[in-house]
Amino acid sequence: MHNGKIDRTTIVNVTLVCEGALLLVASCWCFITEISLRDTLQLQLIPSLIGIGAGILTACSGFLLLYLANKFKTLKWLGDLRAIVYKDVSPIFAQLNFMDILLVAASSGFCEEVFFRGVLQFKLGILPASIVFGMIHCPSMTMWPYAFWTFMAGLFLGWLYLWTDSLWTPILAHAVSNFIVLLFFKYRK
Repeated sequence: MHNGKIDRTTIVNVTLVCEGALLLVASCWCFITEISLRDTLQLQLIPSLIGIGAGILTACSGFLLLYLANKFKTLKWLGDLRAIVYKDVSPIFAQLNFMDILLVAASSGFCEEVFFRGVLQFKLGILPASIVFGMIHCPSMTMWPYAFWTFMAGLFLGWLYLWTDSLWTPILAHAVSNFIVLLFFKYRK
């Protein structure tokens, strides 16, 4: 920590520990309940391309919401979402370098999707998995607009998984979206 600000090494390390813990829980859960993710983790071209396109679409939809927050100031929740993104989320990740961004995007995409879509959605269904996905991205009640956005993203990622029957689709969508958004946080003026 430097001047009350979390440094980039801490951000990357905490991210990797949290993502690794999710992957460990998912692996143990698969082992104990005999869930096999092998078939859904076979890399295939079409589901992978759909995932990459969906990641670009997801990032763009987030940017669209931020743009609309400027245009329609009467929609308080959009303004709140914009404030959360620019005041709380963006400053944390703006200090990451390119390799950090790549690592954070790849690890969050893979580990979170194996846990939330591969295990949680498989066991509980798309709606409960998406609710938990939204809640895990909400460190305080003041961040509910961000949690709602991630809940909606979770529904979309869950639907992608159901549609393609490949975990690589939501994994790549999640990772590509995070990569684009983190690059935006890093290089926006």
